[in-house]
Amino acid sequence: MSQRPIILSLTNMAESGLVMLSDAGELRMASSLKPEVLYREIADADALVIRTAGTIDGALMDAAPRLRVIGRHGVGYDQVDVPAATVRGIQVVYTPGANTEAVAAHTIAFMIGLSKHFPQQMASLLAGRYNDRTKYVGRDLTGRTLGIIGFGRIGKRVGEIARVAFGMNVLYTDIVAPPPEAEKKAGARRVELDELLMASEYVTLHVPLDESTRRLIDRAALSRMRPDAALINTCRGPVVDEQAVAEALDVHRLWGYAADVYDVEPPPADHPLIGRPDVMLTPHSAAQTVESLRNMAEGIAEDVVGVLNGKAPRNPVNDPAEVAAIRRRLGK
Repeated sequence: MSQRPIILSLTNMAESGLVMLSDAGELRMASSLKPEVLYREIADADALVIRTAGTIDGALMDAAPRLRVIGRHGVGYDQVDVPAATVRGIQVVYTPGANTEAVAAHTIAFMIGLSKHFPQQMASLLAGRYNDRTKYVGRDLTGRTLGIIGFGRIGKRVGEIARVAFGMNVLYTDIVAPPPEAEKKAGARRVELDELLMASEYVTLHVPLDESTRRLIDRAALSRMRPDAALINTCRGPVVDEQAVAEALDVHRLWGYAADVYDVEPPPADHPLIGRPDVMLTPHSAAQTVESLRNMAEGIAEDVVGVLNGKAPRNPVNDPAEVAAIRRRLGK
């Protein structure tokens, strides 16, 4: 009888996903995320499942000569050195679309919360200043302009909700033009980044993190935004220059900011945006819904198990044909 594959998971997940992994192999939960522990525990692993913690680089991969697949429970995979995985014949998979509804709803909630001054109103009530209820005058979303940077699954869904629920004017920018029906559903118009920044009262970010998007929203970009605009980041923290955002808020060059992600996670105690009354922040929790967690767990389990069984992955990050060719060349 052939040995069951060893699957090392750095994260817990929905029970349905754990059952799928356990049925397919010997599932082990990492005892620690400390590098010295991971190097030891990954040594005989055939598969690795990760979430947001930990950097998966070539050195760690080299400590696992049997490693065939890395599964990212989630959408972003910037903590994985994908080229290093490819040259070692390791397939990387992820779960795009699994958390679309949750993150889109979180984005809309941020838009509503900033518009209605929820941070200030909640702080006033907590402090016993009930009569502050008339101090902060909000604004409706209806008829306002939303600019979406990154018109992928989540960006499209945000646009659809904004258009249908609130009658917002939707602009977007993306390096890839979507199908015409995607634009039609959101009533969206594709524009250049500068036009979007100058025209939008709400700007929301839905791009992957790479060298082209790192610090995409910097001081120069912020200077092109309307002073009555709100900026929302639910993609990746380093896409935004957080210090520049704080400075823009200080001089009223930005109306509000909301984020679920940070340049460094967890953010330091002296973070320039935590605790501000004109900011809404959550701890990278936009995907924390029963449905999204189940979708991610089952999706990543299905692809990890499939790769271990020689099947083509549904959601590959690197090219399966290239990975397979490299594995053959390496004699794996």
